[in-house]
Amino acid sequence: MTITYIYHSCYLIEFEGFSMLFDYYKDVPREDGSEWVRDWLLNKEEELYVLCSHSHHDHFNPEILSWKERKKNIRYIFSKELLESGVSKAEDALYLEKEEVYRDQRLMIKAFGSTDVGGSFLVEHNKRQFFHAGDLNNWHWSEEVSTEEALSYENHYLCELELLAEQVNRIYLAMFPVDPRLGKEFMRGPEQFVSRIRTDLFLPMHFGENYDKVNRFGEIAARYNCQYLPLFHPGQSFKFGM
Repeated sequence: MTITYIYHSCYLIEFEGFSMLFDYYKDVPREDGSEWVRDWLLNKEEELYVLCSHSHHDHFNPEILSWKERKKNIRYIFSKELLESGVSKAEDALYLEKEEVYRDQRLMIKAFGSTDVGGSFLVEHNKRQFFHAGDLNNWHWSEEVSTEEALSYENHYLCELELLAEQVNRIYLAMFPVDPRLGKEFMRGPEQFVSRIRTDLFLPMHFGENYDKVNRFGEIAARYNCQYLPLFHPGQSFKFGM
């Protein structure tokens, strides 16, 4: 298995025989100057699953719907919010509402909630579980809003986190927002996540160019026996046995 950070909240996971792409925003170059998605991924023979958590422009690029013209073995699995917001049509994808499940011979995908619009995805393959949070996070904005308002945001997050924790004991790999815009306590949500759900591997997202800041989360993750995978540039890949 190879997992590649594309950009922002977009990750590519390449398994033996198929690949999954989450929340594509924009492409990035490979070492040889070609592009990761347009030149590498879309030219692979294996089947491709394209998942999208919600309609915000930094998570959904409508370009992805044109990919089926050049790649026939492609499946789109979206949060129902994309259909409801009008950015895609009924025939464009399979849509999942919160707690709905998609299954086929390779994997299971279950939709969970968010603390913004849309949802998040739990994927199971080869008895391992992978979680892409979309915009699920503790968006407390504690330095910008009243204490009461910040606590209401946090409570919303903790309720969504508890729903996930009730249904999964262990996550092999989590892709989760670590967003420095939240201020001094920007790592609060990710820490609550790894402290509540046993997580083997953790990858950050939604952090812009703040690599140094988000990589500090590695020390916190280690307290919970979670391996943080530091990022230094778009297109960075990690390989693991399955």
